[in-house]
Formats: sequence, structure tokens, C-alpha cells
Amino acid sequence: TIDAARKLIQLRRDNHDDFEFVSNNRHERIWKTLLNRLFLNRGFTASLSQYRRKWYSLKYRCENLKRLEAGENPYD
Repeated sequence: TIDAARKLIQLRRDNHDDFEFVSNNRHERIWKTLLNRLFLNRGFTASLSQYRRKWYSLKYRCENLKRLEAGENPYD
């Protein structure tokens, strides 16, 4: 849902430093924490890999929109 996607964006943004300053092998623990918070706040549940894929999908769409606004074509 859109509400769950917005909450995912907010949670990921709020935990940005956690992802930046820990080793990659500890990212899974952070994702699990976000997954639990999203379930508690919105009652939305999915697998850990689904959450990560959704996050990266949202991230890359946003980056592509920024490129288009700057006059670049991300598909060239």
C-alpha cells in the first residue's frame, strides 16, 4: 500500500546512519528491525527480501526522476 511504502521510506531515512556506519553483514539485522516496526505501525507484513527489493525500487525510481528533471535520460 502507499501508506506502507511511505512508512518504509520514513523508517529507512530515520535509520540511514545505521546502514552507513555498520558493516554490510549487519544490514540484515537493521532490515529486520524496520520490518518489525512497519508491521507494528501499519500491520503490513512481507518477507525480508520483499522489503529490501521495495526499498531499492523506490530509491532507483527517485534517482531516475532526479536525472529526468536535470534533463538527463537514464535510459540512454
